[in-house]
Amino acid sequence: MRHLEFGIFLPIAKNGFIASKNTAQFMPTWELNRDVTLKCEELGFEFALSMIKHRGFGGESEYWDYAQDSYTLTAGLATITKHIELYPSIANLTMHPAICARMAVTIDHMSQGRFGLNIVSGWYKDEYAQMGLWPGDEHYESRYDYATEYVTILKDLWHNGVSDFKGKYFQLENCQCKPLPTRAIPIVCAGQSGRGLRFTAKMGDRNFVIGDVEKLKEISADLKVEAAKCGRTVGTIALNNIIAAETDAEAQARFDYIVDGADEEALKNITGQAELDKSEGMSRSLKKKAMFMGLPTLVGSFKAVAEYFDRIAVETDLAAVMLAFPDFCKDLADFEKYVWPHLGCRQYKW
Repeated sequence: MRHLEFGIFLPIAKNGFIASKNTAQFMPTWELNRDVTLKCEELGFEFALSMIKHRGFGGESEYWDYAQDSYTLTAGLATITKHIELYPSIANLTMHPAICARMAVTIDHMSQGRFGLNIVSGWYKDEYAQMGLWPGDEHYESRYDYATEYVTILKDLWHNGVSDFKGKYFQLENCQCKPLPTRAIPIVCAGQSGRGLRFTAKMGDRNFVIGDVEKLKEISADLKVEAAKCGRTVGTIALNNIIAAETDAEAQARFDYIVDGADEEALKNITGQAELDKSEGMSRSLKKKAMFMGLPTLVGSFKAVAEYFDRIAVETDLAAVMLAFPDFCKDLADFEKYVWPHLGCRQYKW
């Protein structure tokens, strides 16, 4: 069976990736992210990725209102880990690429070549408007053009130590960034649209996506075609929330309880709805779609979870999976005990 890489989607913002009052309520402390990363390194996970968020969605749970900084968190993790690769995220509207490039090189050296970078092209308008950085709604259409210039400059500086790039959004004049990184720093993206896939095919090394097995096959195949046009190979990473228990029924009951506790005020802000039906509240289908931040949620017994990952290792050409949990401490411990030792895609057997 083909080997499948595993990564962790770090709990860098309040309450992780589920906007519910009926799940673990936690602050995104350094200690939590440190412990989760070290546990994943101990297990043999290949990478840890943290998002960047400058504004949350409020509600009773104060969902994502508290968050660590991705870059500086990664710098701290670089000094206490030895093997796991570390991927912070950069919201490219908030930082000039020359500054981003130098920070990346510094952490690359700190980690002895275990650094990669996730590019966030910007989708949450209020996050940037609060700082006066939103370039206008035309950014929704042009964000990948902006990101292409941004990553071109990063790669230019990382390869040559200097850039004279001239484009629509950036004009550099003998801009320097030395020393050089220890390796070609890998770029991660999250493109699912046609334009997003073309950007990733041209500029990225890994693309993390959401969807069921058939959707993952479709996106991976499309990405392979686009990358081939550029003479490149780009791997696909599937992203999943994991809600597991001893039996399927227990896992489903846990899932239903989490959905019942949906933070509707936060979800209203996430979905951008102007009104909610006050008589019935938010529909259950909308809760399920929005409250998990679009992440496909794998609900089932520990054995079913293991069998799912073995299935995608056989049926798809995915490079890796990236996991999130309702309760990162307890659920990761259960994953270690009841799922990890039984994964065929990690060369284990039931």
